[in-house]
Amino acid sequence: MGKLILVRHGHTQLNRPGEGEILRSWLNVPLDEIGLREAEVAAEKLRVYPIEAVYCSDLKRARQTARILRRGFRAPITATGDLRPWNLGVFGGALVKEILPFLNLLTENPAIPAPSGESFYQFYERYERRLKDLLQIAAAAQGYVLAVTHVRNLLAATSIIEGRDKDKVPVCGGPKTGTITIVERNGTGWNIHREDGSSVVQPRAPRPQPEPVVMPEPMPQLQVAS
Repeated sequence: MGKLILVRHGHTQLNRPGEGEILRSWLNVPLDEIGLREAEVAAEKLRVYPIEAVYCSDLKRARQTARILRRGFRAPITATGDLRPWNLGVFGGALVKEILPFLNLLTENPAIPAPSGESFYQFYERYERRLKDLLQIAAAAQGYVLAVTHVRNLLAATSIIEGRDKDKVPVCGGPKTGTITIVERNGTGWNIHREDGSSVVQPRAPRPQPEPVVMPEPMPQLQVAS
């Protein structure tokens, strides 16, 4: 019986901490030098696992990470849009602190789609289907199945795997770029834990609650060249 390994893609130029944090969403940004090193470190750790297949988000940062991770073994890579993060449409590329009121509104109203994007429920259901498929593949495998995805997906993974309320998926925290997560059987279900022993959800100070806002009209989404 195999296991599933989830890896958050490596660091990009948009993964800025604190006040400079930029919302990545579906922007097709590549790994930066930090991210390339993180992927190399993760690849070294994964050499001890008999990995049979690799799946990844089809965004460039995830595909790059997957290619680096598989250098220590031979396994096919399947890229899929189902492993993409929540599509927040026009907000991709914006400073998080400047669009926080809109992000809070979407979180509090998970059936409302982001302008030119998708609702949280649409994201969750898309990712849930793919993750459950991967769990079935892993359960039937002799070795391990590897999937490279994004932080929002990893936050949602705990809810999906442990059967928790999807309305209580954390909106912040989560593993840092390059983190390895192990999903394994615990009898009738699955357990999820970080390879380095860290907490599954890293706590962060709560953001201030803004005044109610009205969603803006859709406008062209910012694109970053591949």
